Amino acid sequence: MKIAYLVIAHNNFDHLKRLIRAIQTEYTYFFIHIDRKSPLVSFDEFYHIQVIPKHYAITWGGFSMVEATIELLKTAFHFEHFDRYVLLSGADYPIKSNAYIEELFEKNQTINFIEAEPMPTLNKTFDRLFCYRLECDRDATLQSLPVRAVNRIVRLSGFRRAYPQEHQDYRPFAGSQWWAFNDAFVDYLLTFLTANAAWVAFFKHTFVPDEMFFQTIIMNSPFAQTVRNTLTYADWESGPPYPSSIQTMHLRLFKNEFIYANHKLSIYCFARKFTDQSSKILDEIEKIRAGF
Repeated sequence: MKIAYLVIAHNNFDHLKRLIRAIQTEYTYFFIHIDRKSPLVSFDEFYHIQVIPKHYAITWGGFSMVEATIELLKTAFHFEHFDRYVLLSGADYPIKSNAYIEELFEKNQTINFIEAEPMPTLNKTFDRLFCYRLECDRDATLQSLPVRAVNRIVRLSGFRRAYPQEHQDYRPFAGSQWWAFNDAFVDYLLTFLTANAAWVAFFKHTFVPDEMFFQTIIMNSPFAQTVRNTLTYADWESGPPYPSSIQTMHLRLFKNEFIYANHKLSIYCFARKFTDQSSKILDEIEKIRAGF
């Protein structure tokens, strides 16, 4: 079982290195995207690791997040054959042992783990998809203010776009951006993206596309019946901030094989989010991992 971990990171690089050490095995490879706005960081102490040469300046809610993810997928897919492609952030950490994770993938080779709920969901409206939006910084700055003003005018105007003509019958889906795809779907996905430039162009002007782009593709594909929930736990109830940083109160959850979160009982192999200051709680998580 060869696993390609695709990691999107922009800070907390000490934690990122601990993440790599925790899940690195003979059969795991790492492909890392470092944000263009971040300082250079070396990973010379590791093996089976590649920082991809293309660096996007990622903005929250923008298509740059999807672009970085696609670049990671393409790099890993053309590097060599992998059985599983797992998207993580640099703020993640495993809560199950490597043996548990590998066995889960081995027993579920046809399954694709991604949260995908029909839109509109509890907190994701159709405006995210059909309201034209220009990508800009989340924070109000002199550079972002004109773009933010344009986005506000468009949103208030009531103008909404339609899907590309060839995808009018696609039902939109949304959910957490973190997933674990098998090789068969990744092959299908990259072929789809090459053949459907209009689809990609449409999503460049949506809001938080990383929570809709891959979800909608897979749920309107022959792989829809292979979908199971994401393997990455995040606490969206205890914040702010959202998601909440992992704290001592979460440890009791991680001792269970199944965890109830976001209105569903599910297996989670990873959790987020952590920082460079999370070492003490990570020591406790390592004790829990030893039991799986």
